[in-house]
Amino acid sequence: MTALKRSRARSLAAASGLALCLALTACNSAASDDDGSSSAGGVNLDDCPDPAAVKKEIKDQITLGYSAPLSGPVAGVVEVSSRGFKARIEAANAAGGIDGVPIKIEYLDDAFSPDKAKANVTQFIEKMDVDILNTFGAGQVGAMADDQNAACVPLLYPSSSDPKYLDMKNYPWTVQFLPSAAAETSVLVHLIQEKVPDAVVGVAENETASGKAQSEAFQEAAKEAGLDIKLVTSDTDPNAAATALKEAGATVVYHAGVVGTCGAFDTARGRIGYEPELVVAASNCANAAEYLASGDAADGVTILRYYKDPADPALKDDAAVKEYLAALGDADDPSNSITVAGWLQADLLVNTLQQAADSDAGLSQLGIIEAARDQDYAAPILINGINWVSAADRPAGVNGFEPISWSTAEKRFVSAGDVVPTK
Repeated sequence: MTALKRSRARSLAAASGLALCLALTACNSAASDDDGSSSAGGVNLDDCPDPAAVKKEIKDQITLGYSAPLSGPVAGVVEVSSRGFKARIEAANAAGGIDGVPIKIEYLDDAFSPDKAKANVTQFIEKMDVDILNTFGAGQVGAMADDQNAACVPLLYPSSSDPKYLDMKNYPWTVQFLPSAAAETSVLVHLIQEKVPDAVVGVAENETASGKAQSEAFQEAAKEAGLDIKLVTSDTDPNAAATALKEAGATVVYHAGVVGTCGAFDTARGRIGYEPELVVAASNCANAAEYLASGDAADGVTILRYYKDPADPALKDDAAVKEYLAALGDADDPSNSITVAGWLQADLLVNTLQQAADSDAGLSQLGIIEAARDQDYAAPILINGINWVSAADRPAGVNGFEPISWSTAEKRFVSAGDVVPTK
């Protein structure tokens, strides 16, 4: 550890007041001053407790501090995602790392609790001196964002889609992975209007921060499109949610679910014989195991996808799919969408780190966040025609979606339309 980085870590508590600045002002907007301490990439190093440490080259290893639910309600899903994430990092290290610098992942368990994630970020920064951070869930991002932004430690590609943290002025050091809830739900609303013109719409909302963010974005997109919503109900009791929506006469249901809990709602619908004309769900509701467990009730559930399906026979000769499957080896169910998403997360990180290393700022925290804010990357595992884009005038995320529907007969998602571009 360098003395400069240790100094920065010890300064976190004193720097916590910067979070207020980040939350209330545009103090971190792009600027440039005579001594070059400010960055044109949307971050202002004058706000950092130790600007020199942020510009210091990372030489020995790149340490990623990952606050993850290794226990708790979604631990099993995170394990599935981690297979892909770890496989991509291992492949990068086997190929020489980032110009010879390996990537190391340090995990701390947060049990899907925002309070524990907040404690973890303090430990990562103050005691473990990590270079970059990651986490799982919008609540966890919310608990970490102020502290990591105040400390100028990049939080890269966490599994969250809360539009709040796409604000580059208030959260310049945070770049989320999941598609913007606003962009995703806008596409779903127009899909509903196209497929069920006279829809009576109901929403089943997961009570987590992730579920609420998706639900709120859907409601806003529906309002803008002139689509009325008859009922919004919690999915905490899936049976009660399904019953309430059936009694309300909802012919279309949007499930603002969270992976690991999505299938329970479909199972409940099947139990009471509730068959809406169309069921759409958040893109994180992609875990094949949940749909298999729900049986016929899940048939036709539609979500949006942006990465390739390794189980698609049409992609058996696709170079990216072959590389992915070779790296996963004998892992259980390598074609699971959650595993593919984990691989994509890590691939975005590897690309960002390499772009930083090739930049004038170099492999430093400054170079890394500037690279994350300057992306137009056709990741090989993304569906052809979809890129990962991040720019000063555009929040980070994919620039298109493909609608897909679960097929009980084929036991996988199948295409339900052409790629829909987003702004």
